[in-house]
Amino acid sequence: MMHISILVPESSVIQAIADPQYLFNTVNQFYAMSGKSPAFEVQLVGFNKEVRLNGGCYTVRCDRLTGETNKTDLIIIPALFGDMNYALAQNKDLIPWILHHYANGAEVASLCVGAFLLAATGLVKDKKCSTHWGFASELKEMYPEVNVVDGKIVTEENRIYSSGGASSYWNLLL
Repeated sequence: MMHISILVPESSVIQAIADPQYLFNTVNQFYAMSGKSPAFEVQLVGFNKEVRLNGGCYTVRCDRLTGETNKTDLIIIPALFGDMNYALAQNKDLIPWILHHYANGAEVASLCVGAFLLAATGLVKDKKCSTHWGFASELKEMYPEVNVVDGKIVTEENRIYSSGGASSYWNLLL
C-alpha cells in the first residue's frame, strides 16, 4: 500500500487539499467494490492539528501531525494563497519534514503555487519546476536557481513533480 501525505500548510488553497484526498480515496473505493484491498493510505498532515483557511471559513483537521508521521511514499504540497513571502514564513517548519522524507525515499509533488514551498526546500535547485502562469515571474525572481518552466503542465525530475495552475494539477494527480 502506498502511503500518501497531503500537507495542510497555513495559507493554502482548500481545493488543492480536498481534490487529491478525494481522488485517492475514490480509487480506494473502486478497489473495495472490486473486492480488492485499498491501494493508498491517505493522510492529511500538518504542523498543527487544525488549520483554518480562507479567512477562517474552513477548518481542516489533520489526521497526523508532522512529528507523528513515520513513513510516507508521496508528499503532496497544495497550492498556497496570498502573499508568498508571508505564506512561506508561516510554513517554514514544514521544510525539514519534507526534506527528511525525501531523503528517505518519498516522492514530492507540488500543485500549482505550492511550487513556492517546494522551491523553499532547495529540492528543485537547478531542476525544472512548473507553477501557475500568473506566478511564474515571481517564482523566478524569488528562486533564480530554479528552472521555472513556463507553460508546462507537469514537470518531473528525480522523484519531484510539479504542476501548472488551477485545474492542470489534475493531470499530475492522475
